Amino acid sequence: MKSPLALVPCMRLALQPRPLLGPLPTRFSTSRHFSTARAQTTSNNSARSEDFKSFDSFDYNSHWYPVIWARDVPLNEPIRVTLFDVHYVIWKTLQPVKTTDAQNGPHKKSLAEEEVFYALHDSCPHKKAALSEGRITSGGCGPNKFIQCSYHGWAFDGNGKCVEIPQTVIAKRENAKEYSREDGSSISHKQQRQDATAVAITQAQGMVWIHPALTPLEALSREQEGTLLGPQRIPEIDMEGYRTTVAVRDFPIDWTVLMENIMDPDHGYFAHSSSGTALAFDWYSSDGTENMIDIQEEFTELPSGSSRRKGGVGWKITSSVNAVDKLVKYNREVRMKNNTTKNSRSSALLVNKPKKNDPPKLATTTFIAPSIITLGRRTNSTSSSQFLTGFWICPVGTGKSRFMSAAISKSPISIPRWLVHINLNNFLDQDTYLLVGQNRAVLKKEAECYIAQSSSMENNTTVTSISSDSVRKSTYVYKSPSERMGVRIGQFFDATLSRVPNRKEALLSWYNKNSNGNLLFEEWPSREVVLDRFRQHTSVCPDSLDVVRNCDSVMKTSKVIGAALIFLKIMFRSSPFPWLQESFSYAFPTSVHAARQILIQVIAKIMMNRVVQSLLSGKTFYSILSLLALSHWIAFRVEREFFFKFDDALHRKDVKYIANNWVDL
Repeated sequence: MKSPLALVPCMRLALQPRPLLGPLPTRFSTSRHFSTARAQTTSNNSARSEDFKSFDSFDYNSHWYPVIWARDVPLNEPIRVTLFDVHYVIWKTLQPVKTTDAQNGPHKKSLAEEEVFYALHDSCPHKKAALSEGRITSGGCGPNKFIQCSYHGWAFDGNGKCVEIPQTVIAKRENAKEYSREDGSSISHKQQRQDATAVAITQAQGMVWIHPALTPLEALSREQEGTLLGPQRIPEIDMEGYRTTVAVRDFPIDWTVLMENIMDPDHGYFAHSSSGTALAFDWYSSDGTENMIDIQEEFTELPSGSSRRKGGVGWKITSSVNAVDKLVKYNREVRMKNNTTKNSRSSALLVNKPKKNDPPKLATTTFIAPSIITLGRRTNSTSSSQFLTGFWICPVGTGKSRFMSAAISKSPISIPRWLVHINLNNFLDQDTYLLVGQNRAVLKKEAECYIAQSSSMENNTTVTSISSDSVRKSTYVYKSPSERMGVRIGQFFDATLSRVPNRKEALLSWYNKNSNGNLLFEEWPSREVVLDRFRQHTSVCPDSLDVVRNCDSVMKTSKVIGAALIFLKIMFRSSPFPWLQESFSYAFPTSVHAARQILIQVIAKIMMNRVVQSLLSGKTFYSILSLLALSHWIAFRVEREFFFKFDDALHRKDVKYIANNWVDL
């Protein structure tokens, strides 16, 4: 019988799921809703204080965090992921499970396999080498394969238990009794110095999640108590008929800045002016008059376990607005004055035209703190969407983020993932470099806030010029009616970021290294660094990496075949039948067998000469070379999409499209 500890590292089947758009179980829920028709400005300090006080119980250590798509984790290979500036090694194995075989009856059992994930801190207890540089053993006890450090060979199971130290095996063979060879689980539960540190890991909706504050045993205990909920879920992904295409990319941009960018509807109309979806951003914006953004918030008490750690508070905010043309309509009816500009793209293709007598759909944006965002048009705030985009932002560390997204649609066809990546990378390159300035300014202001607070505590004085509750308000200038949600998101970050694990230390280290007085001297990064597709995307996406390898193979093959054909063309230009002429130089056969062999060779050479002659004939020869050249060109163009592409020249060409959406006066 399998020990329950064997199920600890990955609790994908046991955890209670919770929907993204639905409430948590009633016994854990205390909700507050805010809904207003227009943006209101208040100078009431007590009201503002109340807004921030509502975030006081938000605990970043009480949540699951997405780190990588499950399909991107290689089987039986360790891989490194990073969360809050802490490195983890994760790996995936297959575990046999017993399932009912319908063909053999309900009492017959057949063996199947399921994916199981494990996560440890990426540091070997011995001499702190990275475990992600090691390997997954082919042996192991039961289904649990071990991760072995490649430095000195120490091996660990999925719970972090050190199961083998090769240098001590001979002298201390009795240590093997501490490990059960029957079920693959550690008998000793108490962590010792030679043990690695394991963290809770699970899989949900194709995503691998880590709970950095819980060990596998703690997570199992809380799950059995019913006080640990699984990661948030997007309902449409679980619905029949929906298809999902996923993407991933790492950015040298702080995860808070990236989230603010995703939930900023105003930027897409200009920053993505040349993309096919630029005008669709207008549906999520507000015109400040008839179509005002409605905001709803929900605070939810998270369950706490038997440990001293409190459950914390969950927070969800949703903005909704009529999905109708606003800037598009104004540009078309007022600025363009019914005239089209030269080389402008017709905006009529993306004009939102609801059916007669049908109310407009609602363009909804939902943020589930701290990691999940969805955008989609819905008939009402609770209905499902025919097409929506999900975003899972992993807080890799201060100034860093992992962007993971999914196009979720009710479509009969599925677009190849690599093709989606090409389009998405072109889209992301359009505004990512613009975030560099925002990223630097916000991190600088936040670091100065920590320094001012630390100084005030040392001098026992009160800081009035800057506080953590005003970092974004004092950095940004909010004027657009579409920024109501952005303002509230900024308040959330300003009120909670000081409690993010390792953030303050990392931020102050960056600031002290790159500043002098009140000036930031960090070199402005180049486009090649910020928009390095290969390092940020291709190297972490197996599907895209396979495309690059295939393209490289096609280019090499086309070159070799083309060179061979040209060589044959030159060699056989004088005599088209050299092999056939050579075939008659054989001596007279002395036996039937010898005659048969000569005949076979003659026929083969005749056929070969005909094939060569056909290939080297003018029309066929140049057709084949043309096809090879075309194959090489296509492979080169496709491969180029997975490396740095969006240079200064392409950017300058891209921004000219802004005048098509917002005509110059």
